[in-house]
Order: sequence, then structure tokens, then C-alpha cells
Amino acid sequence: MRLLDILKFSFKAMRSRKRRTYLTLLGIFLGVLTLTAVVSYAAGYGVAIQKIIKGGSLRVIYLIPRETSFTESDLAKISTMDGVETVIPMIRLFGEFNVMGQNIRASIVGFDVNYVEELFPDLKLQYGDWPSNQAEQAVIIGNNILSQISVEDARDLIGLGIRISIGGPISKGSIKGTIYGVLAPYGTSIMTDVDNSILIPLDYAMSMYRRFYNRRDYPTLVVIVDDVNRIDQVVSELRDEYGDSAYPIAMRDLQRALDMLINTSIIALGSIAVMTIVVASVGIMNAMYTTVTERTRIIGVMRAMGAFQREIMLSFLFEGVIMSAIAIILGIIGGYVGAVILSQLMSLAIGGGSSNVRVTSRAGGMQGSISLSITPVLPLEYALTIAGVTLLITLIGAIPPARQAAKLEPAKALRFE
Repeated sequence: MRLLDILKFSFKAMRSRKRRTYLTLLGIFLGVLTLTAVVSYAAGYGVAIQKIIKGGSLRVIYLIPRETSFTESDLAKISTMDGVETVIPMIRLFGEFNVMGQNIRASIVGFDVNYVEELFPDLKLQYGDWPSNQAEQAVIIGNNILSQISVEDARDLIGLGIRISIGGPISKGSIKGTIYGVLAPYGTSIMTDVDNSILIPLDYAMSMYRRFYNRRDYPTLVVIVDDVNRIDQVVSELRDEYGDSAYPIAMRDLQRALDMLINTSIIALGSIAVMTIVVASVGIMNAMYTTVTERTRIIGVMRAMGAFQREIMLSFLFEGVIMSAIAIILGIIGGYVGAVILSQLMSLAIGGGSSNVRVTSRAGGMQGSISLSITPVLPLEYALTIAGVTLLITLIGAIPPARQAAKLEPAKALRFE
């Protein structure tokens, strides 16, 4: 028999038992749909998490205090450690500013603007310029904040004066500032939602910190290492120096941990979803054993007419492969579409299309929020893996009945009632 004849025979056999074919297809389809939906959503969650930590170079170590904050002596001490390029204090506040008569709430992040590339890689200004020194009362506003300001041309904001208040209405005490620039769309970082924040120079932030909290310490230190290969050495020195009073967070280690967590989650969830395909494979095996019994005499006729065992086996395997291929295509498409719809429904349920995580620091009661928007993704390698795993499991279920059909003796098959 030619390969084309075997394919025609397989298609004709499937059409002769349409209900059984549809039910078998449904089993595989639901398995692929579930696996695709789970993997797509998990992968999308991983991408969203990766966006959160994009705001830090791999040379960066965040030093977070457990109880008390850091002082100038801590800066001097850490700066002398071997492998440390520089130490940057970071001030994070949450307040309100008034611009053009509008009061807008936002996270406020103060840092050394000379190291913006290390703290927020690829962060660009859409309009304006960065301040030239740390003492300027300069304000750089996030891109999402721009949409809350009633202005026709964002360039008109440059040079405009504002009033900033922390922890209370602006009328009860505020500090003035000047808009120097507007950020291009960026996203989120490990420390703040940049698009919904205003960035200010370090000395300006410290003046706010002293005025509104009456504190002169530093709630967070950013340690920049001269070589990423010396991260472990510097982290070890920081742990030896501060013990349980502060904990260092290396962006490199955080990146690795998140990568491992995301990949493990995808594998774990995918493995659970694969069980539905295994169940479908058992259904294929059962259906094909029944088919072998029903076609015993036909198999006997084919063998008597000269059909080889491998041709009989291929005709049954092709049935499984054809059903699997149809279910894979429909299941992957349906699973991804289902994951997108589920994501949209969940976003609507929690409001605004994103999850908001509030972050609070014990140092000064500072707080802010990070928006996490999850959009399912299905990379080509994931889709190919799903297709390959499904096809493999389907073949495993189809091989035993196909072998049984091929081994039937022609004489006994012809006498079968």
C-alpha cells in the first residue's frame, strides 16, 4: 500500500465512526487547551514580574534596614569596602503635588541623578532635561502622571512651578519645586512604579525628608559594585558588617531567583495540565482497541490481499496522529485565546486592568504602589513543546492497539465474528 492509500484508509475509518472520533478529539482538545492556557498565563505572569525588576543594573545591591536607618558613617564605611564603586542613598516618599491648580498623588523617589542609568537602565526623557546638581528643586514627572494634568502640550509644563506635600493636604505645609522634564513610558522597577512617580535629586529629597519627617538618616542605600563578578564578595562583607540589622538584595541574585521561580512554576503547572492529555491518551487507547476489535475481519482481508504488518500498524497510528494534530491546532489557539479572555476578566474584576501592590517601608512610613499587568504570552518554543508532548503522549496511547492490529493472523481474523 502506498502512503497516500494508508492516509485515505485512516480518514475513511475516522469518518465511519464520527461520534467516537469527535469524542476522542474532544478529549485531546481539552487537554491541549488546558495546558496552553496554563502555560500562557504563567509565562505572561513571568514577563510581568521581569518588568518589575528591569529598573536595576546587575551591579546594583539594595541595602534595606530592618529597624533603624543608615547614617553618613554607614555611607563612609561601605564606600571603603573592596569592590564597591559607590554608595547612593535613596529616599522614597508618597505624597501629593499641586500643578496648574490640580492636586495629584504620586510616589516620590529621590536619588543621585548622576547614576540614573544604573538604577533605571534605559530610562529616557520625553521632554526637558535632567538637573545638573543634587541641590536643585527639580522634578521629573512620570509618563502616566502627565495624563492626569490638563495641558495641551507637555512641553508647556517645563519650567512650571509646583508645590509638594508629604503626609497631609498641601495647604498644611508644602515645599516648592520646578518641573524639569517628563519621562518617556518606562514601566515599573523593583523600587517604584516609574510611570506613576516623580523623580527628584537626592539633596532635594533629603530636604523633604527632614522637613516632613524630621529625620536626617537614609532609609535605603544603593551599593554599586565595580564588577558584577564581585557581587558575592560585597554581599558577604555587608552581611558580616550588618548581620541581622540590614539585608542586602543583589539584583543579579534576584534576577536568577525570579527566573528559576518562573520556570519552575511553568513546569509545575504544565506538568499538572499534562495529566489531562494523559487521560485523553488513555481514551485514545481504549477507543482504538475497540476499533481493532470492530475491524478484525477488515484487517484479515487486507492481510490476505498482501498488506504488510507495518502498513496495518501505520493506518492505526495515522488515525491517532491525525486526531492529535487537529486537536493540537485547535487546542493551542483556543487555549491562548481563553487565557487572554481570563486575564481580561480577572483584570476587570480587580479594577483597571492591573494588580496594585502597596509597598510600605518602616523607615519613615514611606509607601507607594507598583502596578502589575498580566498579559498571557505563548512563545514559539512553548507552543512547539506543547505540540510535541501532546503528539508523543498520543502516539504512546496509539501504539499498543496498532501493534495488536498488525499482529493479527489473517486466517483467524477472517473467521472472527
